[in-house]
Amino acid sequence: MSRFSLLLSSLLVSLPASGEERVEFNRDIRPILTRHCTACHGGVKEAGEVSFIYREKALAPAESGKRPIVPGKPAESEMLHRLRSTDPDEVMPKPKHGPPLPENEIELVERWIAQGAEWEEHWAFVPPREVEVKTISDEKWPSVPFDRFILKRLDQEKLSHSPEAQPAEWLRRVSFDLTGLPPSPEELAIYQEALGVDAVAARAGVVDRLLASPRFGERWAVVWLDLARYSDTYGFEKDPHRDIWPYRDWVIMAFNADMPYDEFTIEQLAGDLLPNATADQRLATAFHRNTQTNTEGGTDDEEFRIAAVIDRATTTWTTWQATTFGCVQCHSHPYDPIEHDEFYKFLAFFNSTEDHDLENDFPRMKVPANPDRATEASELEINLGILRTQLNAPGHALAETVAWKPFVADGFAPSHGKLMVSGDGTIRSEGTLPVGNVHKVSGPAQTFSALRLRILPESDDPKAWPERGSLVSKFEVSRIDAEGVATPVPMKE
Repeated sequence: MSRFSLLLSSLLVSLPASGEERVEFNRDIRPILTRHCTACHGGVKEAGEVSFIYREKALAPAESGKRPIVPGKPAESEMLHRLRSTDPDEVMPKPKHGPPLPENEIELVERWIAQGAEWEEHWAFVPPREVEVKTISDEKWPSVPFDRFILKRLDQEKLSHSPEAQPAEWLRRVSFDLTGLPPSPEELAIYQEALGVDAVAARAGVVDRLLASPRFGERWAVVWLDLARYSDTYGFEKDPHRDIWPYRDWVIMAFNADMPYDEFTIEQLAGDLLPNATADQRLATAFHRNTQTNTEGGTDDEEFRIAAVIDRATTTWTTWQATTFGCVQCHSHPYDPIEHDEFYKFLAFFNSTEDHDLENDFPRMKVPANPDRATEASELEINLGILRTQLNAPGHALAETVAWKPFVADGFAPSHGKLMVSGDGTIRSEGTLPVGNVHKVSGPAQTFSALRLRILPESDDPKAWPERGSLVSKFEVSRIDAEGVATPVPMKE
């Protein structure tokens, strides 16, 4: 009998005592940790190699070799020892960081550890579940299921609900909410007349009419366009005009069409990657072309291309996950379970786009003046890209198989800056180089059947890049005879 008694006692250590309320991590413990602990033992800072953001870190041995939390064993948990210590060098929080925890909070932590130190995801990351509200003070008051939650809270606070809004007030509220515009006197008169017949049907009719209005999409698209950081300008320095209004119109169309949210998401993040993508699906991806473009002279295009990629990553998290993500660029998230290196894993998804912070906002999508021809224009643009690839294929193949001879230049006439020849024969442009710069290079004439122009950088590895790259928009060759007369040499692309 005594053996059974000892065994039972050892089991009861990690179970709540009979009638003892279960301590919940999110409700009872997380607020204590956030208030007193995570500033030093969180995501930004892990003093003593202790973090209370992640359970596995809170249970692992700290820098001292001791485990902050030992589930089921409060006496072996260093956290409790530090909370109750009177030694200023050991007590947590440190005196300079704040007062000691009240004993009732320490006892709550102790009970939680004794009950097994069960962890819970932050409530924002837990899928919502339906909860039934059974008891309320007035069963006749709720008109929709959600009203039961409101009345339950009002009952808890010993407050009474407000009287029902008058017809004019209700119509004004719903009109502003759904379309952003006030109702007309005629609409009010029609609504008041319908109320006398069937109040429920009258309100439903107003809501249906407002949802069907084009103004509904215009009103609610504004909310999304703020998240998309929409602007009709570049956003830097002179802040020149940007033509991206077709994306704005696509968002309005999506709201008015009641597009399912999963489609709305996929088309904005990867619409161009869908099989046989339509013109609208390609246009939707302009969500991530709302990044700023810096056209100021002397700026590094690669620097601001990376700034745009970072903006795309952080905006995606803020918009779809409703959490800050920019702070993870420099350190783990202070409160949410997002590690520092996960920022760069996510950044890699977006670090493969064609845009390079150019003044012309390349690449751009052509949008016809006649919306009915959008599909035709999109197909033409896609086919042109395919034909361009096919046209360039022979040249790319030739470049890999021919033994090329370097062109020896002996004359330079740049419109801006200066041209220098490096030891490896590379011609480098230096100085102030605005967009539209023209470089004229001359040298002894040789017989040739093809020319290859190599533009740096050639590597995808940023470690191998020079400080700046180049973009050639036009390439011309002329033959100059002994009399100094220049004859253009026709070139086949």
